[in-house]
Amino acid sequence: MDLRQLRYFVAVADTLSFRRASEQLHIAQPALSRQIQQFEQQLGARLFERDKRSVSLTAAGLAVLEHAKGLLSQVHGLPAIAQRAAQGQSGRLRIGFISLVAYEYLPALVRAFRAHLPQVDVRMHEFPVMEQYAPLLEDRFDVLILRPLVPDPLIALQVIDHARFVVALPAHHPLCSRAQLRVGDLANEEFISLPRAAHGPSFQAQILGFCRAAGFCPSVLREVGDSQAMMGMVGAGMGVAIVPEPVRHLRTAGVEYRRLSDLTQRADIALAWRSDSSNPLIEPFSVAATQAFPGPARAPSRQPALCA
Repeated sequence: MDLRQLRYFVAVADTLSFRRASEQLHIAQPALSRQIQQFEQQLGARLFERDKRSVSLTAAGLAVLEHAKGLLSQVHGLPAIAQRAAQGQSGRLRIGFISLVAYEYLPALVRAFRAHLPQVDVRMHEFPVMEQYAPLLEDRFDVLILRPLVPDPLIALQVIDHARFVVALPAHHPLCSRAQLRVGDLANEEFISLPRAAHGPSFQAQILGFCRAAGFCPSVLREVGDSQAMMGMVGAGMGVAIVPEPVRHLRTAGVEYRRLSDLTQRADIALAWRSDSSNPLIEPFSVAATQAFPGPARAPSRQPALCA
């Protein structure tokens, strides 16, 4: 069975005449008859009742006709589908995101993107922040929304925001009585943080750098895997955590937030994708990010020295 046989069958079914169908198709009538016979043999059913005077569809022919027209319509639409996909107007975009961005950045980005390209199949899944660019390098996603640690020559980055840092405190903690704090006010607190990397920079090292700049290093530092777990431990009264302000959107019970008036550093929120990616949808997603977040409030500040 091939598309040619489908076209031949539909032409005969529409005209109910092998002669008129052969004229429309510009083929000899005997050749058309042979193709229809082969088509019937492949399907295992007669599609036409025919004699010298007339041609009519059988019950099987009527059933096949609707599906045959549908298949041909889909085939005829393939060039337009391919062209839209090649031009970045349709297709599939796999978006990976960290929990930090799920409540503020992700919805705004996807809304802005789909406002222009509603036909795109957008698929979104969370991934651990400590994986960084691995989901891209392993081809699990096309684009990530994350907090980048270090540049990578294989990865393109577009910073969409520089978020403030705040301190998360257990509700009813004595420091909650103050509207804002300084990092030094946390000198006697137990800290909760993301894991420290075995080699190279880490988010924990950044937080320890803030503490060192304020003249102390935490006496207790508990490690957890992601922002949600951090806030859960803070809510349980296990310690405090310095986190990017968008963590507020997690709305964890038993947690209050205070700004740190002496902390000028910011947490970069960025899009990341492979520099060699061939997915044409990444560019319009990048444009949507610019529209949703017109520009970071300020450039990233230099980080302080890290605790030993």
